[in-house]
Amino acid sequence: MPYTVVIDKQICQSSGNCVNDQPGAFGFDEDDLGEVLPAASGLPGERLLAIAARCPAIAIGIFDEAGEQLELKS
Repeated sequence: MPYTVVIDKQICQSSGNCVNDQPGAFGFDEDDLGEVLPAASGLPGERLLAIAARCPAIAIGIFDEAGEQLELKS
């Protein structure tokens, strides 16, 4: 199931956790903020949730095909 992944640039702290965890799916934009790359949508939901949970700003949102946001596990 493909997912839609977004990074809220207003709260991104550029920690790089997402880039370090999955460099093919996340990168940095021209402002050194986190950026979602096309490969992110093909990652399993559990993997995306694990990456999002490591974001110190909680700036990563993951949405299913119906547009529902997946909840992060604590």
